Amino acid sequence: MGFAGVPESFGFADVPQSFASSDLVVELAHVGLVLGTLTDLGLLVNRIEQEDDVELGLSLLANLRDANDRAIVDLDALLAELRRQIVARYGGWLPPMGKNRHVANVIGFPQPRSMAAVDPVPAPRPPRQERQPGAGDGVRVGVVDTKLYPHPNLAGSYHAPDDAELHLATDSPVPARAGHATFVADLILAQAPAVDLEVRAVLGDDGKATLWATVRKMASLANSGVDVLNLSLGCRTSDGLPPLVLVRAVERLRRHMLIVAAAGNHGGLVGMTNGVTFRSPTWPAALPDVVAVTAHDGAGGFAPFSPQLPWITCVAPGVDLVGAYLDATVELSDSSQRRFAGYAQWSGTSFAAATVSGAIAARTVPGKVSPQEALQSLLDDPDPDPLVRRYVGPS
Repeated sequence: MGFAGVPESFGFADVPQSFASSDLVVELAHVGLVLGTLTDLGLLVNRIEQEDDVELGLSLLANLRDANDRAIVDLDALLAELRRQIVARYGGWLPPMGKNRHVANVIGFPQPRSMAAVDPVPAPRPPRQERQPGAGDGVRVGVVDTKLYPHPNLAGSYHAPDDAELHLATDSPVPARAGHATFVADLILAQAPAVDLEVRAVLGDDGKATLWATVRKMASLANSGVDVLNLSLGCRTSDGLPPLVLVRAVERLRRHMLIVAAAGNHGGLVGMTNGVTFRSPTWPAALPDVVAVTAHDGAGGFAPFSPQLPWITCVAPGVDLVGAYLDATVELSDSSQRRFAGYAQWSGTSFAAATVSGAIAARTVPGKVSPQEALQSLLDDPDPDPLVRRYVGPS
């Protein structure tokens, strides 16, 4: 599940070619057909570990192994042959199937002062800029992210399974990304202090997870009453096409909730890095019916790391934001360690997305104003200096 080969200066961990090389995700209705074809290709089908998700209508086929009981090393070649066999047999028809890719949280692209890691806040945390203390009352916001540190700022505002809470050992340093969900949750509450947060942990303390695990956590919120789902995470594909698993998850969930996602932090790239250029789409942000958020710098311009692409919906603050964080010693990306006392300053479209999720929730009124209507009112706000503004690309 690693992201080997990402230079430290890149600062955004989701390599587009990164995927679980021994996994396939296929349409649940056609698992038998795919397994039969894999048998014809000489794979040890009896060793495959199958995991079904009825809500998504998909199945994970894991631990693919060849006839010599070796792990598959070239999934692209296997997929090409699998598709060729099925197309030849069924007159060009193919069942939906794809890779189990990796996703990562969306944090800062390096600037002259590093934005690939958080910085301690030397002064007490400034008060929240709340429009109304009761904003978001009765609204539920889903957060699929890292584990949540039980920070005092969040007390009484969230529901999380036991495995979604982060309990720190006082004598052990933790990765900087382990505080990601805590920072995101605090930014949502800063805009809508009365919301109920439904937190699901999927990203590890390193900020990474498989796509299958991620969409299953997303699907677990389908009937939870969540109005807005915040996804401060993303992945990319080498061919620039959306992953089947995310497409299916968004199709199923958009009937229940509005989905807000971070656009990525690759806008400052020059040339190509690990197959990514400044034009590369980030998924799920670039999918239809997803609110894609990029960041501004608080001074009227785009943040240097922010992508400016036609699929982006809106722009929100994303530079040097202050929020709740870990009370712990933190290991930064350069392997140095710094002590944090519960607050941090951080940058990235992850946090712009969290602000938008909170702002939408603040304007949502259950039974009267839907999240979609709340978003529209944000985008149509006549304020000359709005918190969230409609994305208008370069001329």
